[in-house]
Amino acid sequence: MQDRRPILADLEVLFHAISQAVRHHNGHFVGETTTNPKGDRVRQFDLAADRAARVCLSHRFPYPVLLLSEEGEPRRFGDGEPEFVMVLDPVDGSDNLARGIPLAGTAVALIPSGEPIATGAVRYALVGDLFTGDRWVAERGQGAFRNGVRIHSSRAMKLEGATVSCELNHFAVEAHLAGTLSRARAVRTLGCASRALSMVADGSLDAHLDVRGRLTPENFLAPSLIVAEAGGLLTNPEGKAIPAIRSLTERYSIVAAATPELHAALISELK
Repeated sequence: MQDRRPILADLEVLFHAISQAVRHHNGHFVGETTTNPKGDRVRQFDLAADRAARVCLSHRFPYPVLLLSEEGEPRRFGDGEPEFVMVLDPVDGSDNLARGIPLAGTAVALIPSGEPIATGAVRYALVGDLFTGDRWVAERGQGAFRNGVRIHSSRAMKLEGATVSCELNHFAVEAHLAGTLSRARAVRTLGCASRALSMVADGSLDAHLDVRGRLTPENFLAPSLIVAEAGGLLTNPEGKAIPAIRSLTERYSIVAAATPELHAALISELK
């Protein structure tokens, strides 16, 4: 790979283009238009974000990529063979955004071409807040940062002292999960996986659970690296690494925590 300016700076340019498009269209074009390959609703601001990403990748991105996005089939951008696979969720938290609830994000993961699409293969990652413009970024082995300031996950080790986010949409809470949540110090439901996980990375939350078997990879691949580089862990509910991903339509459950001790406690409770 040729020497270039920091790749994370290029991801921030991409996020800025997407966020500008969303801010311009939100409030004017929130109607539904169709569904994506996952069967989720697609709104006008989703399409605006996807268009902005395609324009940026075509004209402002300095290296070739194969784009995997929830909005369509794989697409190539740039000259020559792709150096990276980019897994992009232009708008995570669409329902929040459509209702004006200020929690929605963009998630971008870069994986070197030829490597499996997996949490352990993500080399660069960005999560951006579409309301505030804040950015959480990470490069493998180089730490995690929020708006240029290094971040660390919290030191919470016990469930009783932890503030936990748990996604509950379209899900009937089972007894073992209810018991787990009842032991936590506080529980939040945010409706945006990428932002919830970035909060685990910077210590705003101590853990995030999504055990519905509904989460798709573009929501968690980028923040998985940010969580890991900040000192946290992200696995499946059995405490094992999430296997290599074959398609963005596959559905997953995840458990993320700030410390190994809290993670082990959550896995034990969920079992």
